[in-house]
Amino acid sequence: MDILITIAIAAAGGLLAKKMKIPAGAMTGAMIFVVIFGLLTNRSSFPAEYKVYVQFFSGALIGVKLRKEDIIGLKTMVLPGVVQVLSMLALNLIFGLLMHYMGGLDIPTAFFSSAPAGMQDMALISADYGANPLYVSIIQMLRIVFIVSFMPTFYRMIIARTGRNTPQTQYQAAAVPETRQESALPKPVRLLLTIVVACAGGTLFRYLQIKSGALIGAIVATAILSIFTNLAYFPISIKTGTQICAGAYVGAQLKRETLSLLPGLIGPIMIMLVGMFVFVYVFGLIMQKVSHLDLLTSLLISTPGGMQEMSLMAQEFDCDTPKVVVMHVLRIMIVIFLFPTMIGMLEHVLP
Repeated sequence: MDILITIAIAAAGGLLAKKMKIPAGAMTGAMIFVVIFGLLTNRSSFPAEYKVYVQFFSGALIGVKLRKEDIIGLKTMVLPGVVQVLSMLALNLIFGLLMHYMGGLDIPTAFFSSAPAGMQDMALISADYGANPLYVSIIQMLRIVFIVSFMPTFYRMIIARTGRNTPQTQYQAAAVPETRQESALPKPVRLLLTIVVACAGGTLFRYLQIKSGALIGAIVATAILSIFTNLAYFPISIKTGTQICAGAYVGAQLKRETLSLLPGLIGPIMIMLVGMFVFVYVFGLIMQKVSHLDLLTSLLISTPGGMQEMSLMAQEFDCDTPKVVVMHVLRIMIVIFLFPTMIGMLEHVLP
């Protein structure tokens, strides 16, 4: 019952925010309403195992947008990929050092809290390195909540002041027009096929124990269906529902008991939140220069949010979603495989 109520509250908030034309409204409104509901009643619930189904649908939503020309265009993203890895390394080092020396956290907890990866992944890995997994979870969770809640408005403010700053080679202008014939199969059949393919791909990647496997596998499987056939189909109504569920999941992680730990984490949290604006803006401009993408797409690539949240935002803002997805997949893989070893080394070097 708590789960159903949480989803109903999320739907009300998401649809209201979408109607009010709030940036990324379906996800943002759902999250805010669920946070308020959870703090007032302590009954918000969206179990982690249900997140897998949201990831299946998110992956399908992203995968159906991929076309053969998008894959060919990714060869131009080698240099931006290098820039992103270096920028995320800089974020982890700078924020980690500030959280350690100014925020009072021990070295492992500081660096795992500032690592730009998923909350669950970092919390689980951090415990093996002597960090405080609860502190890591709270700071990582607030990072995602902050990004979903405030970054869309931040993007709008930047674009309103500077313009989208889109080069002549922008992806919309360069895109190959859709020439494939529409499938003769009814849309409900194509939708069912797309969902089955997405679930199968996500399940396979999870079975192979690939990090973020449900989402990545669903994207890969649905993209293959979209690239090589004309059968992939996913309507806009399900996109809104997926965003609402994603917002419900993020919002449900903030509980009353979490608030009791916040006073001791105010310093590290403020360092992260204030620094996030500067980091995203500076590296967004750098990413724009090296990638020749428009500014808004570059900002989304440079924002260290969850892959699911950033992919859905890219859809909402009509950005170059395939490149946003690929760049965030690269970021998460690098962070998960490289950063724990790096943090372990820093613990022995730093005073």
